[in-house]
Amino acid sequence: MAKAASKALGSKGKSAGGKKPSLIRNIGLLVAVVPLIFVFMPTVIFMGIALIPTLVALMVDKSARRYCGITVGALNFSGALPYLLDLWLKDHSVPHALTLLANVFNLMVILGASAFGWMLYVVTPLLVSGAMSFSSSNRTSNLKTKQQDLLAQWGPDVAKADDGADMMKKRRRPGADDDDD
Repeated sequence: MAKAASKALGSKGKSAGGKKPSLIRNIGLLVAVVPLIFVFMPTVIFMGIALIPTLVALMVDKSARRYCGITVGALNFSGALPYLLDLWLKDHSVPHALTLLANVFNLMVILGASAFGWMLYVVTPLLVSGAMSFSSSNRTSNLKTKQQDLLAQWGPDVAKADDGADMMKKRRRPGADDDDD
């Protein structure tokens, strides 16, 4: 029984697939990624600096679904994308990446897009709660109007609370003799 439970729960150090991460796989991943970093060094430098607001949003956001990081990250990336394409299509070099980052207008667009993401993250819940509050108050007033119409149509006896007294009376069972009464 204990062996089955430990198999079902898994042991410490195992990944979600149930296998331990192998040292060979980690070394292979490192061997593959490190050369790519050097090949794409201008992109790594540009994105590393341009996406700092996204990193901050991910670090600040403690919610389970990370909506702040997603919102700020998407808009921050969209602000950096035109300059990233310029880097890729014109001159993929470190000096060009640094030139793009040194331009104040470029930084204003990139950081302005991330600021818009922060604003969207902060304002959207307020707008949604306001709309839901308005909708519920509108629905409440409509239901009160319908209730008044029903009272006018059926009379005030409809509005009385049912105490269930009629349900408590002993009812006749089906098939019982009529002589019992």
